[in-house]
Amino acid sequence: MRVDYRNETRMQTGSKLFGVRSLPYRKLLATSLREHLSIYILASLSNAFLAASQYLAVYAAAASYLPVDFGTSALITGYGRGAGIVLALLLNSLVFQGILAVLVVTLALGATVKTGWTWVYAFSGVVISGFVGYWLAVEFLIILEWISTLQSNRVDSSDSYSGLFWFGLAASVCYVLMILVLRKSYGKLAETRLADKRSL
Repeated sequence: MRVDYRNETRMQTGSKLFGVRSLPYRKLLATSLREHLSIYILASLSNAFLAASQYLAVYAAAASYLPVDFGTSALITGYGRGAGIVLALLLNSLVFQGILAVLVVTLALGATVKTGWTWVYAFSGVVISGFVGYWLAVEFLIILEWISTLQSNRVDSSDSYSGLFWFGLAASVCYVLMILVLRKSYGKLAETRLADKRSL
């Protein structure tokens, strides 16, 4: 009985092309799925905490009839003070969530790069941490500016100050946890890659 080694080789090559190569991509995406979701959630929470602090400051300013930006003023006129400020902050947060979602998806896809994945994944992680850190810093400065405006107009800003402290602390904790999860995800992917190399 003759064995056609050429056909067997072709079948093995075909299985490598359509089976073995496609499995690692799905495996790599699934390996750090929980970590990538955690990164997104922690970054979202850090932004939400500072948005809550900003709400307190803007609400105090609006309640004291201090000028606010045109968009927020229009929403306050249409929906009331509380709901209008919430909608203004929500619209601002949607921009953050959209950019963050794109960056996290890019990070996840960076894990599937065949060569040089360490640089791609590490660079994507730095971009995410830099973007979130920059966004939080800008929001923090905006809140400080609102508090300064309240003080300049002799409006009680004690609630805004305490809110900035506690919500700012919570946002900082979430941000640090996000960075730790990024490092954990990188280590987990490195172990998976190393295990796959050893199994070949």
